[in-house]
Amino acid sequence: MNLPIPEIPILTYDGGDPKTFLKDYLKRNERDNAAARETAERIVEDVKRNGDRAVLAYTKKFDGALLTSDNIRVSQEEIKEAYAAVSDKLKDVICHSIKRIRRYHEKQCRTSWLEPFAEGEMMGQMLRPVASCGVYAPGGTAPLASSLIMLTVPASVAGVEKIIVATPCSKDGRLNPSMIVAAVESGVSEIYKIGGAQAIAAMAYGTKEIPKVDKIVGPGNVYVTMAKKLLFGVIDIDMTAGPSEILIIADRTANPAFIAADLLSQAEHDALASSVLITDSRDIAERTVA
Repeated sequence: MNLPIPEIPILTYDGGDPKTFLKDYLKRNERDNAAARETAERIVEDVKRNGDRAVLAYTKKFDGALLTSDNIRVSQEEIKEAYAAVSDKLKDVICHSIKRIRRYHEKQCRTSWLEPFAEGEMMGQMLRPVASCGVYAPGGTAPLASSLIMLTVPASVAGVEKIIVATPCSKDGRLNPSMIVAAVESGVSEIYKIGGAQAIAAMAYGTKEIPKVDKIVGPGNVYVTMAKKLLFGVIDIDMTAGPSEILIIADRTANPAFIAADLLSQAEHDALASSVLITDSRDIAERTVA
């Protein structure tokens, strides 16, 4: 698929008050989220009342996919097909990433402890994993297998027994094979082909086909974020993430390819993401755009 490449502006500061120059360019998008919140509220309430029927209806409306209760969950046959479709090189990259991320989070593990505090008193803390976790993995604009891995592996390291993934499907009701392979290799119990606020609501309340979880993690669009915000208290959440942003400061010794990769790593998340480079080298700016 050939997507249009947006123009990347290069702005030149040529003196004057730098605060005035930067004011308009550094202003975050002052988007009014009231409409998105109202939409998310309606979807959440509909899923709460009507369960799978509502989830399937919204999947048809927003993703164009005609799912049923029989194929809303990724089957073993689909998992086999995904492994056959993903190249050995990409499988190696996925497994290598999981290994590195697991090693990192194993260093964060803490243990419970209990010790005497005063006569007849004890102090301490008990650390134990939640029983279940729902991972929302964006897949609309781009299949973010990296995000999926970085969300599921910490849950696995923490000892969460049941980890499920919800990620939006294409119009033909299928998921990107790399997302399926990444989920399975990360130790995911179940994968569901649903996205948006309806996926968050389904995992928060539980439906006939989708289990209720104790915590939901993962980024998403404004509707996903609003749904997480609305349902905090019904379930636990990680945070209300997004839109993504990154600011890189570089001089002429920097590698333009590295800068471009870092800018793209955030730009791919959302149309509202902000990726900015500040440099004293016009050559670096032009080579980064290229």
